[in-house]
Amino acid sequence: MVIQESMTIMEKLEILSDAAKYDVACTSSGVDRNGDGKGIGNSIAAGICHSFAGDGRCISLLKILYTNECVFDCKYCANRASNDVVRASFTPEEVSRLTIEFYRRNYIEGLFLSSGVKGSPDETMEGLIRSVELLRGKYNFQGYIHLKAIPGASPELIERAGYLADRMSVNLELPTAQGLKRLAPHKSRKTILRPMKQIQLQHGENKQELMLYRHAPKFVPAGQSTQMIIGATGESDYEIVSVAESLYQQFSLKRVFYSAFVAVNQDKELPMLPFGPPLLREHRLYQADWLLRFYGFKASELLTEKHPNFNRVGRRYYYRFPL
Repeated sequence: MVIQESMTIMEKLEILSDAAKYDVACTSSGVDRNGDGKGIGNSIAAGICHSFAGDGRCISLLKILYTNECVFDCKYCANRASNDVVRASFTPEEVSRLTIEFYRRNYIEGLFLSSGVKGSPDETMEGLIRSVELLRGKYNFQGYIHLKAIPGASPELIERAGYLADRMSVNLELPTAQGLKRLAPHKSRKTILRPMKQIQLQHGENKQELMLYRHAPKFVPAGQSTQMIIGATGESDYEIVSVAESLYQQFSLKRVFYSAFVAVNQDKELPMLPFGPPLLREHRLYQADWLLRFYGFKASELLTEKHPNFNRVGRRYYYRFPL
């Protein structure tokens, strides 16, 4: 691991924007909030993060990591603790100033802020919250903000973040607890699901408050999402779709994102991909997800244990797991 102390903000931006490309759990905002005329920016329901609005506009955001330093050593992650890569960290002031400068130049309409875990979950979450507090307070930014909730952070910090962000997300990482234990032994399913449940419950309570008090502060008005890495472990499509169905039902998620596994590390526990990432499989799962969310299908109506996988025609879908 290489940590450079004297690094310009543009050098940090180059490193931390590139490191953020593996996090795909960003989507249209799903929230309307006009500016009040005193600040800058607003949040339009049409979307954020390189989404296409109904009138064809492409809407973008600044997508960065707060830091690529991480105490965890997940086998599939480019930023794992044991990787010898250049590390960089923003300060809260740098994050807020970058966002404002990009917005003023009309490059972006919002911010997607994720992070590795530097020091501890609470320390990292504090840095993320401080960045957004500066944006909302010092710069009076009223645009869209998608913020990552760090598993293991205290409930008080998750609550503070929820009143600042439009959307939050907690990455499930892998479809099953067994896969997580094998490839990310320092993480646990329980730690990941805890903030997800907290966000769901507080979002519901906040809806009731808003019915009684019109000007009550909003808690994560655009809801929450999550991401699963597809193809790093041996689950069938039926298992993955069933997990997504359960997440929608139990945690009221807006979206589950599927990220085709990209082999950025060499490890005996990781699958071999002779034809690259399973992009066709990712595409099939998004098609199935659309049926779950918009047409009321159940996982058992799309696949069964006897026929557990979607059409795998195409070489890009092939990969082998180590024995």
